Amino acid sequence: MRHPLFASFAVGLVSAFVVGIGVTEVASRWIAFSLFVGIPAGLVAGVVGVAVAYAILTRKVAPVVETTD
Repeated sequence: MRHPLFASFAVGLVSAFVVGIGVTEVASRWIAFSLFVGIPAGLVAGVVGVAVAYAILTRKVAPVVETTD
């Protein structure tokens, strides 16, 4: 992949929106200002998503060495 940083930010943005909206909707039954819970949860999910996606996309895979016994 040519631009792993761009792809990582895309993954983080999507995960932030999905988690933020999901937490806001679930918490709206019990908390009046559920958006104040959903926004930080979405931000944390977005940061974690960027870090994990970047780590996966930029990892170096060791070559497989076949041995004959």
